[in-house]
Amino acid sequence: MESLAFSLSALSESTQFTLPLLVLLGTGLLLMLLDAFQVRTILPWVAGAGLALSAGLSAMSLGTDSRIAFFGMMETGGIAPLIHIFLSLSGLFTLFFLGSYLHRYGRDVYDVYALVIFAVIGMILLANAHDLIMTFIGLETMSMCLYIFAALFKTDTRSNESALKYFLLGSFASGFLLFGIALIYGITGYTNFTMLAQPESVAAIQAQLPVFYVGVALLLTGLLFKVSAFPFHMWTPDVYEGTPTPLAGFMATGSKMASFLALGVIMQELQLDAHTRITTLVALSAVLTMIYGNLVAARQQNIKRMLAYSSIAHSGYVLLGLCASAAGFQAMVFYMFIYTLMNIGAFGLVGMAEAQYPDTQLDAWKGLGQKNPAFAGAMAVFLFSLAGIPPLAGFMSKYQIFLSAIREDLLVLAIIGILASVVGAYYYIRLIVLMFFPGEDQPNALNITLARAPLVGAALLVLLIIVLGVFPALVLDPIQAAFGPQVAVTTAVLP
Repeated sequence: MESLAFSLSALSESTQFTLPLLVLLGTGLLLMLLDAFQVRTILPWVAGAGLALSAGLSAMSLGTDSRIAFFGMMETGGIAPLIHIFLSLSGLFTLFFLGSYLHRYGRDVYDVYALVIFAVIGMILLANAHDLIMTFIGLETMSMCLYIFAALFKTDTRSNESALKYFLLGSFASGFLLFGIALIYGITGYTNFTMLAQPESVAAIQAQLPVFYVGVALLLTGLLFKVSAFPFHMWTPDVYEGTPTPLAGFMATGSKMASFLALGVIMQELQLDAHTRITTLVALSAVLTMIYGNLVAARQQNIKRMLAYSSIAHSGYVLLGLCASAAGFQAMVFYMFIYTLMNIGAFGLVGMAEAQYPDTQLDAWKGLGQKNPAFAGAMAVFLFSLAGIPPLAGFMSKYQIFLSAIREDLLVLAIIGILASVVGAYYYIRLIVLMFFPGEDQPNALNITLARAPLVGAALLVLLIIVLGVFPALVLDPIQAAFGPQVAVTTAVLP
């Protein structure tokens, strides 16, 4: 009887944490059925409702102890419900801009809504994985959807080019990741993080340390590719430019958040911060990513490519947080959530502008503040926040990252990051100056009329960025509380 009671209790806990994922899965399948029966007008509403319901169910699990469940494959409780909420919100805010964008181009690809849901599922599996096999499954589930996003406009040459580059390079990166997993499994006989931390696994690693380093290097290669870190960044501007703009924003935020979390978990669980060589490699990649991304972004005349290169620079800031131990990991989670709000908003508004000026050159934005003050004002909020100007949320996110680095005595890295941010402020503010201070040779400014959904989405994102800049504890406190409880291992199972 006691055994039966324990099994029922474990199943109940497992169901509690899995229900939000099951809601997403059911939503994705329902969207496919509705599309098949050509009931298409409600697809965005169904997708949004599914993401909102899933986030709400995850909110009910906030404050629960972190547990390793499903035969050690997934983490539930602790930080996991909060990550689920953040990733669901990234998909939800993308939907505000996506439908209007596709309709204006006359390319109503209705199966894209199901793909957004399945991409979010992959991101959640990747971010909350406690086993290298689940890391790979989540990564590939997410990546398959992203490849299709890049190729969504099948008759567009740029879309085909971006999809081909992303698929080929992404496949190589996945191969590196899988080979790294195979080497680590060959050394220890395990892929589970709990088992890899056992004394016998540690002894096996110490006995074959060179092979372990090779395996970790391959793991890092696969994940650094997904986050556009130097030197695995070259695909980013071309892929973002050819991908439908709201989906490019989703690609630059949700997928990066999941990949960074997976990278952070691997570094902590495998105690890679104790290996000086590995930490040095990550720190070097962070420095080069920050410098390269900002310097090249400052030279861009196409706003979409500028945002792509700036996303590379932001990856460098997040890698800096990963070098700063546990406090840096918490700062990284906060940074990626705020970056998601800023970047989805910026890409969403650029997508609105593309209806009149497809090439999105910076000169086309001259005088926009006089002709479309509300649109230009919202864009200015996103750009100021990306630049790290107080009192917006972007400033607080960068402050947390640099503070965690300074507290870990990474002064040189922090100084380089701050100087790189100054360069970043230049190209963000340059666009704001063009919008509000165009000069005498002002061309015809964009005349943008926002549909209701993008208008609501932009307004919500602007409000969140302002509120979280003034009251960052609204997000920081739940993050810090989620990292507090100790991990309790259960044998919970679920179909």
